[in-house]
Amino acid sequence: MSEHQSYTPQPSEPARSVPAGAAGSGDGSAEPKTLSIVSLVLGLASIFLGISILVPIAGIVVGVMARKREPAGRTMALWGIGLSIATLVIGALLWIIAGGFIIAALGLAASGA
Repeated sequence: MSEHQSYTPQPSEPARSVPAGAAGSGDGSAEPKTLSIVSLVLGLASIFLGISILVPIAGIVVGVMARKREPAGRTMALWGIGLSIATLVIGALLWIIAGGFIIAALGLAASGA
């Protein structure tokens, strides 16, 4: 009874060659979320770089790509898209308001008041 028997897979039972945690192992943790993370980071960065138009637009584009390609990162992609759109709209409103003040200031200076 103290003999050690080695296990060899039977012909009907294929040997598993995929390490645990690798893609295809069935635990769901190895699904790619790179585009979703990039979209979220760009959305957060666009808050601090609100003057820029390029960062929020890049966040929207990458977020849309992530929604189509990475179902596992859908929530992060949606947050990235939402933050980017909000920052783009708020930035546009601030530019319009600042432009209005500049035009008003120029009008007052030209009228001599």
